[in-house]
Amino acid sequence: MEINPRTSVPEPLISLTDRQRLRTDPLLSQLVNMIMRDGKKMQAERFVQQALLDIRQHCKSDPYKVLSDAIETVSPLMDTRSARQGSKVIQVPRALNLRQRRRKAIVWLLDSAKKRNERSMYMRLSGELQAIVNGTSGCLEKKLQLHKIVLANRSNIRTTKR
Repeated sequence: MEINPRTSVPEPLISLTDRQRLRTDPLLSQLVNMIMRDGKKMQAERFVQQALLDIRQHCKSDPYKVLSDAIETVSPLMDTRSARQGSKVIQVPRALNLRQRRRKAIVWLLDSAKKRNERSMYMRLSGELQAIVNGTSGCLEKKLQLHKIVLANRSNIRTTKR
């Protein structure tokens, strides 16, 4: 632990490579930007850094791998969009690209983390990531529910437009 000279509050030691990874890695930067509120990016980065340190303490493994596995596990492959066919509105399944898949997974992850009972945000985030890896998170249920909707509406896919 290192004492912050401005606030005189102890902060965990984070290596320079981990700090650079937060800015350069697409997955981590997308996660930080989704957590960020009111332009407070440093606060969002601190949440992610502390969550990764918490995961390292509890799991004794690479926290980035745990994070990427959790987000990959939760991310849906397809989604539905509304379209009109005559006078009725139908749900048409469509494939999601990588960034859309990650965004939907991160939104679900943050929603579930905010509902947890831990005291601070980083503890809730790391707890939710560990729950996803263990298979006990509600995010996995949301993914299965979305895939059921996609399967139910697969007859609405049109291969050619005329």
